[in-house]
Amino acid sequence: MAQSRRLRASRWLAVAAWIVTATGCATDPAPRPPQVTAPSPKPAPGSCGTLSIAYDPANGYEASAFIIGRLASSELDCEVNYVKTTSRRAWRLVAEGEADVYLDAYGDTAATRALTVEGGPVTVLGPNGVPGGVDLLAPFFLQDGGVQTAGDLDQLPRRYYAGATPSISTVPPLLPLAEAFVESQRLDFNVRDFSVTHPGSGMADLLQAPKLYDASLTPGFFLVEGPRAFLGSGPGRYSIEIPDTPAGQCLPKAPATVCTFEDFDYMKIVSTRFARSNSPAYNLVYNYRLPAPQVSTILDLVELSGFQVGEADVVSWINTHPKVWKRWLN
Repeated sequence: MAQSRRLRASRWLAVAAWIVTATGCATDPAPRPPQVTAPSPKPAPGSCGTLSIAYDPANGYEASAFIIGRLASSELDCEVNYVKTTSRRAWRLVAEGEADVYLDAYGDTAATRALTVEGGPVTVLGPNGVPGGVDLLAPFFLQDGGVQTAGDLDQLPRRYYAGATPSISTVPPLLPLAEAFVESQRLDFNVRDFSVTHPGSGMADLLQAPKLYDASLTPGFFLVEGPRAFLGSGPGRYSIEIPDTPAGQCLPKAPATVCTFEDFDYMKIVSTRFARSNSPAYNLVYNYRLPAPQVSTILDLVELSGFQVGEADVVSWINTHPKVWKRWLN
């Protein structure tokens, strides 16, 4: 056990060295090094062996992990391991080689860029096809108080809070963005870590929170991230209009930190070692990208699973869409 901890520590020290080397000091004016160039798929790859796929079960929408895992197992004879993690720690796992791939990466920080520079431990393979975004959601009943935009938040009707301080709840990757938003709007708001106030919960629970608060007429605001189809107004909730960016105060604390309200694409990241491994699974991951019509179909499956998607939930899609996924195997 102690040896395992030392091995993990040494791997992370090596990863940290890449970050320091690539980013330099905060005042270093040197241009950013180029990103790793992803190797093209090889026409005659070797055998697959083991494929380790990182995914965040608390997100609830990681269908990509199970689509790739199922196809790698059934079509490429891979031994597939699923590694449970968080959206922030996934970058570290891939950089350390403890996972080969993470299929729903997001965030753009100096640490992320450092991990993906030429010669770095992480290679980015491009979007998986699912567009994502960030929204500030509120229970539907708060609309009666005239709260429609970010500019209305400093004039909340007092009857909702009875002297208490309003709050925005979110998950760790979005805490810097929430704090910067509160500062830029000059709001007297608390920012709460939803994973602390609701132990064991994650983004899937945060997405459902406004509806639950609406049912109990409890005021609250929730900064959420997810596929764009899962955001916006819906049953028991509504989306508050917010600026594209809160200001320059957002200070990234980890590779998965989001520092803008602008929409983004979920990205596929792999360990550079895996990218050079000649595995047929690399070809599969490299080519994997959901066409726009299938994104909606897959996300419908995620909702039907109650945001607890697993491998069994994607089998029906795989069975009925061979023309889509067979192109990924080449």
